[in-house]
Amino acid sequence: MLMRPSEQSVALADRYRLALSSAVTNGAPGERLGGGTGSSLEFQDRRNYSPGDDVRHLDWRVYARTGELFVRLYREEITPRIEVFVDGSRSMAAVEGKAQRAIDLAGLIEAAGRAEGLGVHQFWIDDTVRQLERAQLDRDGADFTGSQGLSEMLPAISNVLRQGAARFVVSDFLFPHDPNALVRSFARGAGSLIFLRVLGTSDVEPERGALRLRDAEDGGELDLILSDSAISSYRSRLDALTAGLSEECRRMGAVFCDLSPHASLDDLCREQLVPRGVLVPA
Repeated sequence: MLMRPSEQSVALADRYRLALSSAVTNGAPGERLGGGTGSSLEFQDRRNYSPGDDVRHLDWRVYARTGELFVRLYREEITPRIEVFVDGSRSMAAVEGKAQRAIDLAGLIEAAGRAEGLGVHQFWIDDTVRQLERAQLDRDGADFTGSQGLSEMLPAISNVLRQGAARFVVSDFLFPHDPNALVRSFARGAGSLIFLRVLGTSDVEPERGALRLRDAEDGGELDLILSDSAISSYRSRLDALTAGLSEECRRMGAVFCDLSPHASLDDLCREQLVPRGVLVPA
């Protein structure tokens, strides 16, 4: 089924802006201050003059005192690049409400970024990695049809990563993967990195009883009885996966938000994304 950002996600973009890390350093020329040197009016440092330097930046006061040529360095002005990656695999649509939550979060980030004049690039990851423009998403919607998890798509994802970008990854992360390799791949060269995990209620609280499970990726089926011990084993594995992702994000200076499946989008913004430094009130 084709999904589009809800009206609520669009409305919330007027109430919040992105809390960009000061580590975001690269992007197109613009109004925000980066970590490099450029031609803004904010003085940053001096260094010895080298042939080819802009003579307009020569510090004549220092020359008058010392007889040596120095150039003044100014802080770079940039428009930060925002990269939003959405897991478009079939597992995201296997549980009611999860796909809509994912696309709403991505839409909220995209709209909040563009409202501030930021360069936002949204990538849809199914069995390809393709950039999805907001106008196209609103008009045509997007489908969760991918058969591969993010870990299998990392080689293709690496081709679109740009140095210094603020990266958001929206997924359930319920696929075989090494948390260390996954986080480090997305963190490579990033100005900042935020993992937003979206789970459905049954992902967190599976029902007891006889069930027929169908693999969302390959269509395979499995009949089993979910007993208390089976559910306990599943929760232990889910907790271990959560802990692995959270710990590796901490090591890499990234943010891992394990979003509640019970909260409304409004509540998620106020109770989880703002306290974790992902959003700030506008």
